[in-house]
Amino acid sequence: MKVIAISDVHTPQYLWMLKRKLEILDDDVDLIIGAGDLIYKGASLAINSLASAIVQKFNKFVPFFTCFGNEEYFNIEPKLKELKYPIYLDMDFVSIGNPEWSIFFTRGILAKPTAWQKRYIKNAEQVYENKLIEIRSIIENLRKKTDKIVYVSHYAPTYKTLEGENKESLELLGSEKIEKIILEFDIPLAIHGHSHHSTNPIVNIGKSTIINAAIMVNKFIPIITLEDGVKVEYTG
Repeated sequence: MKVIAISDVHTPQYLWMLKRKLEILDDDVDLIIGAGDLIYKGASLAINSLASAIVQKFNKFVPFFTCFGNEEYFNIEPKLKELKYPIYLDMDFVSIGNPEWSIFFTRGILAKPTAWQKRYIKNAEQVYENKLIEIRSIIENLRKKTDKIVYVSHYAPTYKTLEGENKESLELLGSEKIEKIILEFDIPLAIHGHSHHSTNPIVNIGKSTIINAAIMVNKFIPIITLEDGVKVEYTG
């Protein structure tokens, strides 16, 4: 199964960049994975422009699943969940391909809530702790059924793909607690976004490959082959 991963297009802001990078891709893509922030500051209608660019490139509706990012605001989640393309999933997974892979989607967690979250989300720290427990439980149950799992979140599941970011901001970009879950259950592939300044967007940790799919940090869109294992390459 041939997969591409994208995030942080912030449509319409970086839609031009996505289009330019799509131009050099072959058309034989089986799945598109989004890691959030596909739209800019809650502009829900902008997702139509992104979807149109995808369909125009591949001349068909390639299966396209994505998690929410911080700019897919909480109050527009119900509207986005009604979309048929792309399909937004949160704390849920889809099984697809032959061999079959289970792909889990979540906004993810931060090690430290942002100032906005502290102000507007009651007990934000505890919310993240509870979410961590829920994520681990879902992954643990999935792992009992298959070893072919992809973890997709907006927030980074490791700091190793955040090289190039301000070190004082790492806790506001992701959480290393997720990295421990990925390693504990030997998750072969994890994909995230949120980091716009990473200089090391693809890393291997243990048996896992972790990709920062933010459109501005990768010279080319990562191409992932999911078969019995994981292979990642660029084109161009």
